[in-house]
Amino acid sequence: MFSLTSGRAGPVRDEGGEVLPIVAPEPRGWSDKRPAPPELDMQRLFYRWSGQFSSVLIRTRARFDGDLDQYVLYLTFLLSELADSINGEAGAPRQSRGLNALSLSEITGIPRESARRKLLLLAANGYLHRDADGLFTLADRYGLETFFAELKPLFADAVAPRA
Repeated sequence: MFSLTSGRAGPVRDEGGEVLPIVAPEPRGWSDKRPAPPELDMQRLFYRWSGQFSSVLIRTRARFDGDLDQYVLYLTFLLSELADSINGEAGAPRQSRGLNALSLSEITGIPRESARRKLLLLAANGYLHRDADGLFTLADRYGLETFFAELKPLFADAVAPRA
């Protein structure tokens, strides 16, 4: 059996062979300045990041009427705009073209009819435009700036331990 304090097999004994009581390590608070083992630092980072991620998901879910599939569909348009922006900065502009429900269904794995209904809701709520050909494009209601502002708490500098 391993001791919780030594990592060795068997009970911990003093020089005279007497069994020493197992003492749990003192709990470490956030203000504790002692260096923490790397695995504990990772657990703390994951704990903080998970809390921020939950908050982002809750806000995002509320923005899209409790329907994260709408957000996944909308995210496809945001990522397309981001790709256009990156390509434009690299000197390779790309003509942005709308997407239809079938294409988005294939991209996201959401059934076509569900994707179509959700896309129509996104258009009705001002997140997307729908042209005469039935293709959807990104509207201005929730752009890249807002998207990045809402995700900022997930970046490493935002979840870093407070000094």
